[in-house]
Amino acid sequence: MRYSKPPLNIPDQLQQLRDRGLLVRSDDLALNALELIGYYRLSAYWLFFEEPPAPGETRSHRFKPGSSFEQVIELYNRDRLIRLLVIDAIERIEIAARSAWVQGMSMKHGHHCYLDPLLFRSDFNHGEQLEQLRSQLQQSNETFVIHYRQTYSEPELPPIWAMTELISLGTLRAWIAATELDSKTKVARSLGIPSAQVLNGVLHSLNLLRNISAHHGRLWNRLIVKRLPKIKKLQNLLVLEAVDGEGVQPSKKLYNYLVVMAIIVRKVAPLSTWPSRMAVVMSEMGPEQQGAMGCPVGWQQQQIWS
Repeated sequence: MRYSKPPLNIPDQLQQLRDRGLLVRSDDLALNALELIGYYRLSAYWLFFEEPPAPGETRSHRFKPGSSFEQVIELYNRDRLIRLLVIDAIERIEIAARSAWVQGMSMKHGHHCYLDPLLFRSDFNHGEQLEQLRSQLQQSNETFVIHYRQTYSEPELPPIWAMTELISLGTLRAWIAATELDSKTKVARSLGIPSAQVLNGVLHSLNLLRNISAHHGRLWNRLIVKRLPKIKKLQNLLVLEAVDGEGVQPSKKLYNYLVVMAIIVRKVAPLSTWPSRMAVVMSEMGPEQQGAMGCPVGWQQQQIWS
C-alpha cells in the first residue's frame, strides 16, 4: 500500500486529537507542544492513553475516557528526566571504565601499549582501529592533541591516556574486549561487575542506551535491543523472563538497565545521589506507567534506590 496521508497544520492536528477523545484543557499548551515537540514524537506517549485496538487493527485511535493532553506532556517530561539521568550515570560509568583500563594497561605495558597488536586478539582488526584514530587525530582541535602534534614526532599517536579521550564508549568497549583477560577483569572489578564477560555485555547494553539518549529517543516503554547478560549476584534485583531457547533471562525493559546503572554508580561514585534521584522520577509515574518500564511491584523498597 502506498503511503498517502496528507500533512496537517498544527491547529488541525489538535482538532484531530480532540475528535479522537483527548481532553485539551489549554489550547496554548497543546499548540506550543505540537509546534516545538511534534505530533509524531508525542504520539509514542499518547498511545499509552488510547483504547486497545480491535482484532485485526494495530491502533484504535480512540482515547480512554478522561485522558488529557496534559497527561501526555507530563509523561513526555518524565521520560526526558529519565533520559537526562541515564546520560549522567553512563558518563560516570564510561569515565570510570576508561580510567581503570588505561591505568592497568599503561602500568603493565607502557604509555603507548595500544600500538602493539600482540596485546590484542587477532580478530580485533587492530590496524583498522589505528587508522580510525589517526583520522580522528587529524580532525581534532583539542588542546592536548595540538600540543602532542607540536611537541612530539614519535610515536605519531598520543599515549593511551590521551587516545582514550578521542574515542566513543562503543569503541572503548571494543578495545577493552580485545585485551587480555587480566586487564578486562580489573576493569570489571573496578565497576563492581563480576567478570570480564559480563562487563562486555553490560557496556554493550549501556552504549545502546547512551546512543538512544544522546539522540533524544524514548526510553520509557521501550524494549532495549541488547539484553543484559545474566548476573547471578543480581538475580534477586532484576526482572527475569523465560526466553525460547535461552531459558530465563533478564527482561529487555528499561528497569533492569537502571538497576545495573544504580549498582555501578554506587561503586564508582559512593556519594552520588543518582539512585535516589532516579527513584523519585519513576515514583512520580502511575503504576501502569512504571509497569511499562518493567518496574516490579514493590521496587521502591529495594535498598539500591534508597
